[in-house]
Amino acid sequence: MIWCVGMYGSASTWAFNAVWDTAKIVLPTAKITTGYADTMAMLAPFQNPDGIYIIKTHHLPAAETQFLERRASRIVITIRDPRDAVTSLMQHMRHRFSTALATVEQSAAYCASFAKDPRALVLRYESEFFERPDIFDEFSALFGKSLSPQQRGKLFEESRRAVIDAKIARLAELPTSITDARSGDVVDTQTQWHSHHAGRTGEIGRWARMLPAEATRIIEQRLGPWMQNFGYRI
Repeated sequence: MIWCVGMYGSASTWAFNAVWDTAKIVLPTAKITTGYADTMAMLAPFQNPDGIYIIKTHHLPAAETQFLERRASRIVITIRDPRDAVTSLMQHMRHRFSTALATVEQSAAYCASFAKDPRALVLRYESEFFERPDIFDEFSALFGKSLSPQQRGKLFEESRRAVIDAKIARLAELPTSITDARSGDVVDTQTQWHSHHAGRTGEIGRWARMLPAEATRIIEQRLGPWMQNFGYRI
């Protein structure tokens, strides 16, 4: 099982899909089960010990966490400067500052709790891992496999923003898509692409021109130790 766990706004959906797409190439005959979960009921498809499993989560309650801790062979963790993560939730998901901060704070702490696990591959948003063709070599290694240059190039080209935006534009046509009752977003329950993922710029440091000074101060006060631990300058 590959457990993809990420902070909100940290390109965790991109990483989940990139790991899945890599698995389909390096394990072409394997049965691969994927999905998002935040409850034990949603973890039901991952109970069988056979097969390849790729699961995406943010923060989870204790029972769900213990289940995935026992099952995961590798853990892919995506993190981001909390100031940019909060800005992203406010801009793209229309969260109020207090909601965005609480959500980011909780998911940041959760990611930190696994960052030193020997199974963990920690990906910083600021490294722009989603712009590096060689990241697919790291993903193929999760399965003990390697890629040819042609396979790597294909995976990289299919992960470009224009390709993803084209997929998101067709979400409503998919039988696996639903509409979120709270936000109105269309979401594909297989890939976890949401309509709010479209048109992103991926800008790093956006918080400096978009967050009020008081909001920045609060984030840095609440998440200061976390930021210092992961090398984010305050």
